Amino acid sequence: MVLLVSMLFGIQALCSWAASPPAREALTALLSPTCNDTAVEEAADLALRLINTDRKEGYILSLYRIFSVREHPQEITGSVFYLILDVVDTECHVLSKKLWKNCKARLAQGTVYGQCKAIIYINQPRNIAHLNSYECILQPVPPRYIHKGCPDCPVDDCPTEPRYLEAAVQSLAKFNEESQQTHYFSVLNVTRASMQWVVGPAYFVEFLIQETSCSKNDTIADISKCKPLSSELAQIGFCKGSVVNSHLEHTRFVTISCEIYSLQDSATEEGKQQANQAPGKASQNQQQAFPSEINPFSPHLEKTVGWVKILPPSTEDISSPNLSKENQNANKDGKPLPPEAVGSTPSLDGEKTQADKADLTKPVTGPVILSFPEELSLSDSCPGEAKEKNSILQPLLPKKPTKA
Repeated sequence: MVLLVSMLFGIQALCSWAASPPAREALTALLSPTCNDTAVEEAADLALRLINTDRKEGYILSLYRIFSVREHPQEITGSVFYLILDVVDTECHVLSKKLWKNCKARLAQGTVYGQCKAIIYINQPRNIAHLNSYECILQPVPPRYIHKGCPDCPVDDCPTEPRYLEAAVQSLAKFNEESQQTHYFSVLNVTRASMQWVVGPAYFVEFLIQETSCSKNDTIADISKCKPLSSELAQIGFCKGSVVNSHLEHTRFVTISCEIYSLQDSATEEGKQQANQAPGKASQNQQQAFPSEINPFSPHLEKTVGWVKILPPSTEDISSPNLSKENQNANKDGKPLPPEAVGSTPSLDGEKTQADKADLTKPVTGPVILSFPEELSLSDSCPGEAKEKNSILQPLLPKKPTKA
């Protein structure tokens, strides 16, 4: 009798093991390619392009280095890459739709830095690069690190202060007077601001502008009274301006430079960066998009979900900001998160697979998306080399835990 019971338990265990080889294989088949591998570099490049394309606020993020990568080869061909990227922001606004490699990095003292986790599926034979999800946490370089290397450099300030809005309005007035646009533009919001004492207070601002219904053929005393054009018609712009008040000459020096983005141009640029492109085949500035009708995997690729949080400047001696969703003081792309939103944003930690949507009539052929792996890359080449050395940023970057 005891022998019979033992045999039954043995058969059940064997059947259980044999019935779930895909799940068992999926959990153990994570590879640790080198951080300088060509396929990994390409995956990081594509992931960052698609993160920047997905965002509607903030600045384009640039790759500083690849911190960690895990690869999960798929039975349907292709691989899912689980990337941790050290990133810095650039001088390009996301509305410009520029590629991150074409954007100028900020000076060390003005850097906003952090990490992004990204899950991207790449299938070269079928010309697919699909960003499943991402989450980024950024923060400005702590002021004491800036003052140590550049005591007189301006430090980023709160852009919502009235003095910076006033500086934006004053510099925009110069643009409205000199530009060839047919309508006046008004300030939408100030995105970045700093102040420095030169020959008097000098204000430096970056801000978005919107086209108004007021024609430049008319004399307008107060442009703030002009109504914005509808979102379908209005052009949006991004400006950098400065207002320097000279106490010596009792005068004011104003500078302004703006880029104007029409909806048509923006859509065209975004079309060049579609996910269903041919990895490794498209040029940096011109990428071919493949519509879903000719891509058999598109019905099984979920919509990209992700977020970018910006933490306030830290006064502590810290390393790179922690990718934690519990930080109550975080901002999402520069805007404060409401209490109910914190902790409820999409997470990479919950297991998601395309097989969850399977039915009897439509077999699933999409990639298997696992929980973001807790274990970092096992490769000694990770973290990879920095794309550009930054003496202020270098000591703040996270370090890979040493092996016991």
